[in-house]
Amino acid sequence: MMKYYSKVSKKLGQSFILIISLSLFNVGFAAVSYAHPVPADNDVIFTFGNESQFELPKRLNVLVWNLHKGANETFAGDFVKLAYQKDLVLSQEMYLDSQMRQVFNIFPNYFYVTATSFLYGKNSIRTGVATICPVEPTTVHFLRSEILEPVLNSPKMTLITQYPIQFSKKLLTVVNIHGINFVDGAAYQKEMNHLYENIKNLPKPLILAGDFNSWDNERNEILKNLTQRLNLKEAAFSPDFRLRFNKHPLDHFYFSENIKIISAKVEEFYQGSDHKPLEVILEYSP
Repeated sequence: MMKYYSKVSKKLGQSFILIISLSLFNVGFAAVSYAHPVPADNDVIFTFGNESQFELPKRLNVLVWNLHKGANETFAGDFVKLAYQKDLVLSQEMYLDSQMRQVFNIFPNYFYVTATSFLYGKNSIRTGVATICPVEPTTVHFLRSEILEPVLNSPKMTLITQYPIQFSKKLLTVVNIHGINFVDGAAYQKEMNHLYENIKNLPKPLILAGDFNSWDNERNEILKNLTQRLNLKEAAFSPDFRLRFNKHPLDHFYFSENIKIISAKVEEFYQGSDHKPLEVILEYSP
């Protein structure tokens, strides 16, 4: 079930190279215990920062990036270069330790909405996804995976935010996902069905983007069927140096028909994460 926070109520508030044979695990999809603490529903959403705009422009500069927990040596410098003057930043593998907070604080004119999948270590560091924007969202939802990933025995998180658009009565719906990994195709299908049921009636324009962990033919077919049912198109990148496994890119950017892609690129030279950043310029064209 998707959890919902209005603008008022939220005020209360490794690398893929490791390949695990699923046959080694008797994955219990009804598992009830977590390897790391999972926050209660009223503690999943954590916000900080400051809005500096009241509405998004119709032309948006968007960044989608799995941050690899900020572990890479050039993360801070790369993030500053990439996030500068972006209208939206969708990040996965947020790891909200003092280092990442320090990097985020370089942009005090952004409003940060984070959704915590679990708390790590003795300092209970929040890990999950973050959507960053100079505009404070009017609504915030989170969707916790029903199936737990093996090894960490933890859920994955999807963060859904909505933003007003300049000169429009419409809201932009932004779905920031980190797809479940290390499970079989049936489990992946179940989670994509779970996502579909929770976002199928959300208003458009809509962006669905992030790290889908779509590393084989079966997962890509499931993802293709999902986005077709949602009537979404996929951005084509040039150049396209997205992180791949088995020749399949893990990160994707989908959009509704009333959005026009001006440019989309994934450059090779950034080393701040094991994933390369997706940079998209789009325009809302009703």
